[in-house]
Amino acid sequence: MAKYNLQAVRQKFKESHPEIPEWIEFTLNDDKNATTFRIHHPLFQSNDERRAMNRARKSQDDFEMGNALLGDQWDEYEAEGGQVGDLMLLVNQIGDDLTDVDDKGNPTTL
Repeated sequence: MAKYNLQAVRQKFKESHPEIPEWIEFTLNDDKNATTFRIHHPLFQSNDERRAMNRARKSQDDFEMGNALLGDQWDEYEAEGGQVGDLMLLVNQIGDDLTDVDDKGNPTTL
């Protein structure tokens, strides 16, 4: 029976998939002084982050989803004019990036 070290498995995945960052950083605009927000890539979310995301999905509340994604950053994001709809677009883009298709329409899902 094989025995795995999960930390090593995670590290191997990160090394073999350098295009998938652990953290996703974004700003509200291209201003050089814009605040940079960051969220864990869905593949690297902690258990608490996943639980919060699952609760938000079940409630179908985009604002709860925004809070689940940004945590302590939510108030600053909203104060700077951040829109929950834009976060939903970001989540959709991340999902699309994970399940892209090649030239022939074949899935490239990880």
